[in-house]
Amino acid sequence: MQVQIYGGANEIGGNQVFISEGNKNFMFDFGVSFSDMKEFFSEYLKPRSLNGILDYLYLKLIPPIDGLYRNDLINRYKDILSKPKYKIKPTTPNYVDAFFLSHAHLDHYKFMSFLKKNTPIYLNWTANSILSYINDIKSDKLMRECLSFHEYWLLLPKSSGSGKMKRAKIDDYEDIDTTRKINILEDEHPIYLETDNGKCKVTQYQVDHSIPGSTAFIIEHDGRNIVYTGDFRKHGLHPEWTNRFIKMCKKASPIAIITDGTNVPSIKSYRDDNYHQREKSEHDIRKQSDKIIKNNSGLILVNFPSRSLDRALMYYQLAKKHNRTFAVNTKIWKMIDYFRNKIEKTDDDFKDSFLKNYPLPEPEDEYLKPYLQRKKWGYFELKDYKKFERTILKTDDYVTYKEIKQSQENYLLYLDFYMLKELIDIDPDPGKTVYLKSITDPFDEEMIIKEQKLDAWLKHFQIRKTKTIHSSGHCRVNELRDMLNEINADNVIPIHTEHPETFKEFGLSSEIIQPEIGKRYSF
Repeated sequence: MQVQIYGGANEIGGNQVFISEGNKNFMFDFGVSFSDMKEFFSEYLKPRSLNGILDYLYLKLIPPIDGLYRNDLINRYKDILSKPKYKIKPTTPNYVDAFFLSHAHLDHYKFMSFLKKNTPIYLNWTANSILSYINDIKSDKLMRECLSFHEYWLLLPKSSGSGKMKRAKIDDYEDIDTTRKINILEDEHPIYLETDNGKCKVTQYQVDHSIPGSTAFIIEHDGRNIVYTGDFRKHGLHPEWTNRFIKMCKKASPIAIITDGTNVPSIKSYRDDNYHQREKSEHDIRKQSDKIIKNNSGLILVNFPSRSLDRALMYYQLAKKHNRTFAVNTKIWKMIDYFRNKIEKTDDDFKDSFLKNYPLPEPEDEYLKPYLQRKKWGYFELKDYKKFERTILKTDDYVTYKEIKQSQENYLLYLDFYMLKELIDIDPDPGKTVYLKSITDPFDEEMIIKEQKLDAWLKHFQIRKTKTIHSSGHCRVNELRDMLNEINADNVIPIHTEHPETFKEFGLSSEIIQPEIGKRYSF
């Protein structure tokens, strides 16, 4: 088997991994590199959708692989893309024989929408549900194409019979097949893929991470195994998932493991043992948050990763425990509601298992409410809101700044950076309000600037900010080292890390391969 890394080498995120056998290429994740994107783009400076994949290729954000991309994004610029710099042309053959998604974080899935329509896509029910939910709330047309396929720049005859053409609108696709080849994987139920050297067996395993539906894979051919870990940890709410995966990896005696190494520090920090300061568990987050909510009588604001269902449900439970209403933005409400509705369509065993791990509140639960911000004219009128928000507005079962302003002691309010303007309307009681920070500390210039602006807002309203109460979604360094030692793969390929060189300090018997972009490694 062969491995090629096109993203995730010497950086955190942006995983783009190929594992090949014989004449077949299997791709694992197709994520965006946040560091590369930030180098060229910002919040209001973005790649142009009118250019298809050209902007991304020109800036080396995606690899120049012929046969990888959908033809409708190539045809318009085929004269440019066929030049030696790219060597990409419209093709019927597909370079990717199967695509596997480990989980629904942007640095793993963002460029899925660029894949050809006939690419077989494999993911689990939960990740599929999250991508469906994202499709409902996102406005970027091209980035909503992970699970569907609407041909770009499609021209259709006008209904007048004049022979003239028109640009296709969303309604024009009703009679066109827009489905992709989506395959829902079950944990530990292997699939078999044909190659000219025999079958490859791919088995998915559930692992704990900061988003539901996170998985890892073991790929086997002719008794030889390669492991791809995706993103994982052992200090979340479900270490048993990760431990089960580690047990199966050890049993597989892999020839190579491609592993997440997000928290691995520099060699100096590792040797100085200077990397333990932020190693909280999800249980620690709950305990500390519980204490803060209990000991503060005024309005409590909280910010956490919005797609962390574990964290959202934890704060709902704490709000209920302390007789507060947890008011969340419309996107978090939509995520919870989407899971509520979709889980009802599954079989009883799957439903019971999911709800055991993610105990979703009932729609009528008084301790969880959507928070509606004023938009456009500011009158809470349907025409001012997105489609998914109108559903909330029609129910008349939501809270606004008015309710929170009148009884601040009764609320726990989700408030991210982009909601700070709500403080002007809420006018929180000075000196009595607490901002519970449950997100990662800033680690780049852009994040530092945002943190400074946040602090300015909090200072103006005399809001006390807690110390950071956050738990990493990635494995602790010592636990990663011990895991790799236990699995004892012949080769270790660190990705999703800025310090692959530090893996040589772990004292492993494995060969450490620091991957180079596009280089083919044969095992």
